[in-house]
Order: sequence, then C-alpha cells, then structure tokens
Amino acid sequence: MSFRSGAAYAKAMAETRPCIAVVTGGRSGIGLAMAQKIATWPFVETVLAVSRSITMTDILAASDIESTSDWKKIQPLAADITTAEGRKTVVDCVYMLCSDPEKKQLRYLIHSAGTIDPIKSMLEVTPSEFSQAVKVNCEAPLFLTTSLYRYMTPLGDEGVAGRVLHVSSGAAHGAPPTGWGCYGITKAAFFQSYRVLEKEFRESRGGQVVVGSFKPGVVDTSMQGTIREAPPDAMPAVDKFQTLKANVGQLDSYDASKARPPPTGALDTPDNVAYFAEYLLLGTTDEEFANKDDPNGEYDIRNQDLFSKWIDDHA
Repeated sequence: MSFRSGAAYAKAMAETRPCIAVVTGGRSGIGLAMAQKIATWPFVETVLAVSRSITMTDILAASDIESTSDWKKIQPLAADITTAEGRKTVVDCVYMLCSDPEKKQLRYLIHSAGTIDPIKSMLEVTPSEFSQAVKVNCEAPLFLTTSLYRYMTPLGDEGVAGRVLHVSSGAAHGAPPTGWGCYGITKAAFFQSYRVLEKEFRESRGGQVVVGSFKPGVVDTSMQGTIREAPPDAMPAVDKFQTLKANVGQLDSYDASKARPPPTGALDTPDNVAYFAEYLLLGTTDEEFANKDDPNGEYDIRNQDLFSKWIDDHA
C-alpha cells in the first residue's frame, strides 16, 4: 500500500518502544476487526478489546489472524464504559499495562462501540431511552478519552503523539432515515466531541494527543442486524437495508487479505474497514489525521480520491 512508503508510516514504525491500544466494541464487527489489525503491528504489545461482555472465546472464534503471537496480543476486557465504574476498569488496566515492567504509551484509542436503539419515531422515544443512547454514543467515549489522556502523551521528546480515532456515521450529518432519530442526534454529538477535543488538544495541549474521525459506510455488523429487524412502521426504509444484506453474496470472491473499494449496493465487511483505519492510523501525519480543515469534517471510506492510498494496485 502506498502509505507504507511514506514518512508518517516510517515515523510510527521507528518508535520501537512497546505501546498498547484500546478498542471499544471489541467483541465483534468493526471493533474486533480493528483489534485484529492493530495486533499485527510489531510495535504494539497489547490490544485491549473492550466490551460489556467479552471473553477470549469471542476473540478466537472470529480470529482471522494467522500468527499465534499476534492474536495472543489481544486481551479481552469486560467493562461497561457507559458507567464510571466501567471506565475505571479500563483505566486501571491501562495503568497496569503502561507502568509494568517499563513505561509504555497508550498509542491508539479506537471508539467503535455504539448503539442504534431505539429504532422508533421520536414521538415515541422516552427520556430514559434517549439518555441511554447519549451514554453509549457520546458520553462513554468522551469521558473514556479524557480519563485516558495522560497515558496517551509521548514518552519523550522524540516520541509520537497518541491517536484517538472515532468510528463515526453519516447519520451524524443531516437527517438520518426515519426511525433513527436517537442515533442521528447522538452521533452528531459524538462528531462534535471529536471536533471539540481535536481543537482543544491541538491549541491548549501542544498536540500531544490527536483526534480523528471517519465514516465507515454501511457494514455487515450486528447493528445492521438490528436495523433489518425493525418493523416498517418504525423504519419505512427497512427494505433498503434488507436488500444490502441480500447482496452481500457479490463479495464471495473477495480476497479478505487485501483491501478493495467499498461495494456498491451491498454491505461492506469489517475487515475492509480495518484496512482503511490502518491507513488513517499509520499513514497520515498528525495534521492529516486530525483533518481539521476539511469542510466535510471527517474521513469517508467511500472517498475515491483516497483509494490509491490504502488499496493495493488501485489506479
């Protein structure tokens, strides 16, 4: 991939001191695919795959990693990060990993966890349902980032800035499909939290930690399963997403060991999204990763101008 010959990739690889990563939503879907991808990077010592309910069985059952040494880097951590107690569980684990036996950096924090519940008219949404959506899609990642900030700063003058990556959604921009009111509102808040943190960390904290965000497109995850099961009266466009799933068969000949453009008219795979995230995390400078001057606000996996940067042999 072209980014592997660039200066940003070389700088990341040159920082040979062991580091760790945290991926929320790590039990399945995009979160698990990204945990698996990060585990293949030689300078990453441990990847914490965080979910409310996760065991090593979940990691092994879905593992596409051939190297035993790589999948052994993934450590499942059961924690509900919508609660202060759950976030403390993550922070305490990071503290132990970063301080024993030698000081290490939390280099990467990936916010992949999210919920689309409840799928219903906003006229029917209750305050408690809305509050829970806010906790999952905005409050939890925001306060996990602020709680872990001190572990993400460079270890020395020649160190690299820690990177926080938000897995965003097109639903954060403009009105989403009817029935996705809670999801659209709370994902918009999640997007704004990226913008706020990116600016504050850059202007007031010297850019020791940088924040980026990207839209993964429509991906074959458990959330998509929830969408397809929605009754038409709650979500009139449900048949569109059922068709996207039905068309997944067109990917049967896809070689999962290589990146490829997102499909048209079908769901993408979490593994393909992980290739794009790898480019963002390793193949961009701090300024590019933050994407602060882009009028669209965040990266989009469907941006054809970027295909040649993360897809082999793409003209």
